[in-house]
Order: sequence, then C-alpha cells, then structure tokens
Amino acid sequence: MGEHAQKLGACVLITGSTSGIGLALAELLSGLGYVVAINSRSSSACEALAKKLNGIALPFDVTDSAQLDLSFRLLHQQLTKNSIELKGFVHCAGSMNSAPLHAIKADSLNTLYLEHIESAVMLSKWASRLMINVADAAMVFMSSIVAKQGSEGQVAYSTIKSAVSGLVASLAKEVAPYGIRVNGVEPGVIDTPLIHELSEERRLDIVNNTLLQRLGSPEDVASVIQFLLSEQAKFVTGQMIAVDGGLKL
Repeated sequence: MGEHAQKLGACVLITGSTSGIGLALAELLSGLGYVVAINSRSSSACEALAKKLNGIALPFDVTDSAQLDLSFRLLHQQLTKNSIELKGFVHCAGSMNSAPLHAIKADSLNTLYLEHIESAVMLSKWASRLMINVADAAMVFMSSIVAKQGSEGQVAYSTIKSAVSGLVASLAKEVAPYGIRVNGVEPGVIDTPLIHELSEERRLDIVNNTLLQRLGSPEDVASVIQFLLSEQAKFVTGQMIAVDGGLKL
C-alpha cells in the first residue's frame, strides 16, 4: 500500500481515531491516499472527521458486541459497493486508569479489559474475515511500554496491556496462512489527552528519564504504525515494536 492506495481501493479501519494517536494516524494515512474508516463513540466527531478526510464514518463503542457486529456488516456493505478492500486494521481505542494497588476497583479493571483485550479479539475476528487473501493486509494493536517495564500506580493498566503481546503472537500465527500480518506497538509516554492528568513535575521527571529528552508525539507513533501497514514491512509479523524514545521507567 502506498501513495496510490486510494485509486487501488485500500481501506484502513482505525478505532479511536478522533483523538490522540488514532487521529494522527488517520490524517497521515488519508494524506497518503488511503480510504480511512473513522471510529469513535461519538457519532458527531466520527462523521465530522470522516467528512474532512473523505473517509467512512463508523461510530460504535468497541465494548458493545452488538454495535460491533452491526458496524462491521455495514462496513462490509460499503466496501463491497465501492470495490474497496480492507487492507489495514489498527486498534487505538482505549482509556488509561492510573491508581495505586489499594485503590483499584473491579469495575475499572473490567472496563480496561473490555476496551483493550476483549474488543481487540472480537474486532480482529471481524476484520480478519474482510481481510482474508487481501494482498498486503495487516493489523496493528496498541500496547504500552509499561507492559514490559512496569510502572508504579499502573498495576491494572500494565497487566491489561501485557496481554496484547500474547494476542499479537498467537493471532500472527493463526492468520498468516491468509496473508495477514499482525504486529503491536508499545508507545512510551505520548503527549495525548490520556496523560493530561499528569502533573508538570511528573512530566518533567519522565522527560529526564527518556534518552531523547522529550515526550513522544502522536505523529511519532503514527509513522511507525504506517510503516507496519506498508509493503516495506511485508516480512514483519508477530512483533512488538517499542516507540518510547528510550524511556527508563
């Protein structure tokens, strides 16, 4: 998939694509000629961005299986009608819950599981059906550097995110016979709404513990995901790629 992707009918579905890393990726891929399927819980935000990028609006809650099933059926109809292939799927949706161990609640832990793991499995189930035998098809899942390094106050989040590596490894083996590649990205601390709760002191501490001496940008991560979706990564699958600027937690 390259700069003439739109002429060739190449679509990439991005969950959580109206903010943060998902938004940066949607804008990048649209600029390269991809037809981007925009997803978020907000119908208005989803439709506005889809209109701006000349993409496909696909508003649904990734934790709602009924909405998910219906949305993929609608996506399939639109792709078929316009002779477009689903060549990429990127799961960016999800929240971050920071809390010390004694303050973790079962409800918040379950929410993280639904957003990051159950949804990833069910989304990949549907996406793979539309991507079977599509040339250069690829999936990318979002983990976090804390899944590998750990982080105080993020026991729940790092536990949930660590499951992504197992998903990537097993899914890569299962869908390889259909020509689908699967990889994951492990961002460090990226300057998105997810970290706005951090104090200025904490942000400075993170910068001082990052080899490149800055927070990451959504564009830093988006460019790596774009590579993983591209033909340049056609021999890369089952991998977890850290995009953290050399963060030492």
